[in-house]
Amino acid sequence: MDAAELEFDDILGNLAQDAGKTVGALAVLLFAPLILLLAAFGGLPEAARTTGAVAVLDEIPPDQLEVMQQVSLQTGIPWQIFAAIAKVESDFGRNMATSSAGAIGYGQFMPATWAAYGNGGDPYDFHDVIPAMGRYLLANGAPADMLRALYAYNHSWAYVDQVLAYAAAYGYVDPASIPARSVALARSRIGAPYVWGAAGPDAFDCSGLVLWVYSQLGVQVPRTAQQQYEWAVPIEPSHLEPGDLIFFESTFASSDRITHVGIYVGNGAMVMAPNTGDFVKEVPLSDPYWSAHFAAAGRPPYWVVPA
Repeated sequence: MDAAELEFDDILGNLAQDAGKTVGALAVLLFAPLILLLAAFGGLPEAARTTGAVAVLDEIPPDQLEVMQQVSLQTGIPWQIFAAIAKVESDFGRNMATSSAGAIGYGQFMPATWAAYGNGGDPYDFHDVIPAMGRYLLANGAPADMLRALYAYNHSWAYVDQVLAYAAAYGYVDPASIPARSVALARSRIGAPYVWGAAGPDAFDCSGLVLWVYSQLGVQVPRTAQQQYEWAVPIEPSHLEPGDLIFFESTFASSDRITHVGIYVGNGAMVMAPNTGDFVKEVPLSDPYWSAHFAAAGRPPYWVVPA
């Protein structure tokens, strides 16, 4: 598990057949409960392509989740990080074979590292290993610098990507990430009036809000809802993450199919500038009007930021 001692392939083992490929170190965020999203968008059309890890909360054994949450309270490290490491390293203890590099047990620690951080515990018992994970991550900068801590766990940015993708699927959002900051920016405009053609900072139309939010983060965004739909990476509604875009059709007479857009902020809600006479507000995905006009969901390609 020491970075200098482990190779990425040794750690991943059979993970590649279980997890989707992620895009860049910013593959964070999928914290909307799947059931809530399916209820909100039940029966609606799905996008052609999907992103995100194929991880669900139900795959985490409840007794292990309890320990992860306890250690999270003690260390300040989000429990989703422990869950993601456990998934990657041993599939929650289902595959604890010693790697070719000599890594052992539930957390695939190198023996010397386990001796330093295991506190005399059993490297095959999650009750001992999860606290050891916490100690090791804390020693390497977590929770303030989670990227550096995960990179120390295994010196591979591909490994960091994989862990963060699973952590995102379990609900983790890096507060320093572009998606998390986009949500904060969108919510900061709640109460601003809707003005057709306005793009902030004090008034907005729907696509103007998206343009303003992402321009604050250095991401170039097209102007209209239709153009933003064509620019975004299509995703399934069940894979929505904070900062993703939700597109609507036929909300007014237009030659464009896509006539409205909102920013998903998690927990089954979106922030949008609805219409003339209204103001920027948070709206549930299950709102009957918007659900009836739903067209697609898309992810801003925030990993492509101009130099």
